[in-house]
Amino acid sequence: MRKNMFVIVLLLSVVLTGSLTAASVGSIGLVNYASWYEVGSEDTDAYVPGIRGEFFFSDILGISADALMLAEWTDAYDQTSYLMMYIIDVVARAPLGLLEPYVGLGPVYLGYITEDDSSTGEDSVGFNLRGGLDLNIFDWLSVGAEANYFVDDLEDFFDNTDYYFSEQGLKESALIGLSAKFKF
Repeated sequence: MRKNMFVIVLLLSVVLTGSLTAASVGSIGLVNYASWYEVGSEDTDAYVPGIRGEFFFSDILGISADALMLAEWTDAYDQTSYLMMYIIDVVARAPLGLLEPYVGLGPVYLGYITEDDSSTGEDSVGFNLRGGLDLNIFDWLSVGAEANYFVDDLEDFFDNTDYYFSEQGLKESALIGLSAKFKF
């Protein structure tokens, strides 16, 4: 009986807190991704760092933009180059106060940045679906966890869904991430 009462009080406090708290207009944050199979790896090259900016038109609908650094290398001429991924998503969220689940969907662009130039190719466009849960620690700070699934070619995805949802397909297409966001 005592456990049931505790669960009921906890659920009511989350719901009441959600109704009393206004959702943020936007945020700027850091994300750090890893492959599902490399989460917890001590190899720091396995992690994909990035930054994210979000703006919300209403309490539930907004847009976000990410820039992720997939790889870094130095060539024979000592020039450093970066393989970048740029993501633009339409985001839907449910600001429930302490907890804030969300989903995002949008295009992905791959590009290279060198010391002299930056470029993206025509065949470097893909799509992503992202879902996560933020924990609003303060009204200006949240931390969260999310999963991001990438598809290079939608026609190929729908023709080969068995492969994309196989172990090998998930290893190549899914990333698990942690985020920290400063909200305004």
